[in-house]
Amino acid sequence: MSGKADFPNNWQEVHDADSEDFGSCTFEEFQEMMSLWHLPSSIACVMRVENKDTGKIKEYTYRKVSAATNKMEKLVEDPANVITIMDDTTIHHLMNPTYES
Repeated sequence: MSGKADFPNNWQEVHDADSEDFGSCTFEEFQEMMSLWHLPSSIACVMRVENKDTGKIKEYTYRKVSAATNKMEKLVEDPANVITIMDDTTIHHLMNPTYES
């Protein structure tokens, strides 16, 4: 058998859900939950990139910091990119302060 195994993808169900179906939390609660999260030792970081012009969101996972650095250098060239990067200890939210949508 070739290719990847098929896994159910319920994105449409989540997309169509009413916002009241999801609870909210304070920043302090979020920070506490974040402290319980740990990336496996094989993962250096995870990046989530939202392009404000297109509305598209992409996620990248890196095992090597050097590969993540190279990708970050390319991503910051587009001022419409909003980048959230997470490693095992921190989460950073990066955006171009001069970008106007």
